[in-house]
Amino acid sequence: MRLLFALFLATTLAFAQKTVRVVELPAFVGSSEFESFLEDDKLVKATAEDFVAKNTRFRFTSEKKDSARIDGKMFPKNLAPTFQAFPLVESVMRFTPAGNELTLIVYSIGDLGPITEEKFNENVDVITKSLTKSYGNPAAPVAAASVIVRAKALAWKCPAGSVRLEWSSTRADRARNVPYRPEFIRVVIGAAQTLATPNAAALRWNPADQLRTNPEGDKWIGTVPMVDQGQKGYCAVATGERVLRYFGKDADEHELAQACQTEGGTSGQKFEEQMKRIATRFGLRFQTYLSGGDERMITKIIKDYTIAGKKKDGTPIPAQLAQNPYTFYVALDNLNPKQLAAVRQADKSGMATLDRAVREAIDRANPVIWAVHLGIVPEPDIPQAQGGHIRLIIGYNAKTAEILYTDSWGPKHELKRMKLADAWAETFGIYVMRPN
Repeated sequence: MRLLFALFLATTLAFAQKTVRVVELPAFVGSSEFESFLEDDKLVKATAEDFVAKNTRFRFTSEKKDSARIDGKMFPKNLAPTFQAFPLVESVMRFTPAGNELTLIVYSIGDLGPITEEKFNENVDVITKSLTKSYGNPAAPVAAASVIVRAKALAWKCPAGSVRLEWSSTRADRARNVPYRPEFIRVVIGAAQTLATPNAAALRWNPADQLRTNPEGDKWIGTVPMVDQGQKGYCAVATGERVLRYFGKDADEHELAQACQTEGGTSGQKFEEQMKRIATRFGLRFQTYLSGGDERMITKIIKDYTIAGKKKDGTPIPAQLAQNPYTFYVALDNLNPKQLAAVRQADKSGMATLDRAVREAIDRANPVIWAVHLGIVPEPDIPQAQGGHIRLIIGYNAKTAEILYTDSWGPKHELKRMKLADAWAETFGIYVMRPN
């Protein structure tokens, strides 16, 4: 079991491959330079509708309109939004009663790939000098930029309230053969009192306030914020951010990506290890109902698939997998999806485990972090056809035997439904983060 578990966690499963979405570029209206936001004393109190109407390249991430986003990578370089002449890979505006907050991602390893330490530091220095020239010396001391990773920060007062430069990288460790890894550079603009202070939602979170029901039998959590992972393999860490923000914690997918060493995807090992650590740091508990390294589950799938493959019209199990069960996740995309789905759906005990975990969690208003392998059951209109993926189960319907779920892909992915049997067919991990 230990070998299978280690192989799954360390090397086999990367939650989410890069997604490619073709979208229509919105018409350009307004300035391409985002320095103007620092001079806008109405920024932190602007309504969501007014802000998006004025800044037309921002798109709401969900129907709740609690945040709006620009994917800078979807624009040609000459039209991409910029800050201090740096093309922005992502811009996210979050609307809250306590004050809006605008985050500009100048650099992230998941979006742009690795750069040298010299280049990374040079970029930070350019922005620091420019902000100092405009607003004087940065305030001191500055509170920690993150409770998840060791990030650095500088802050200046500006007409918008406060502007904060935050950056982080992982130092090289030759003794452990760990190379230097640049992580992120971001600029955060908001009201001075809201930056680096506990999220007010954390003080008033109440399970009863989160749940919704309807006469059709749906029971779901209606307050999970959307985070759009963009065109990168950040589904695991974007999902982690969604859960943490749901509980009123100040978290960011780029910080989680650094903790989990995410780039093209997130390994199961790092995800489980780091989410346990991070949950504890935030006063939460991370519980595993099912891990993808569960030897009994994988052994049963291989055994049942082999038996089904010997029947008339069955598909034989690949020889490599028959000889070596440790190649299970490598071979998954080569298995007959209909046969694999039937094998999984015949496992009534496993299906009951998923059903019980979902009901227990949702009844307590706790979203279920759901690790799946796409391609086993048909799912139209999603940007990833196959491979490991992390999503959230946010509800269920006992009458129709369905689960209600959401993906970190932005609009149209806020609330979807799937039959419990189909959900179990693609399930390879069930986790719940909950208050202590």
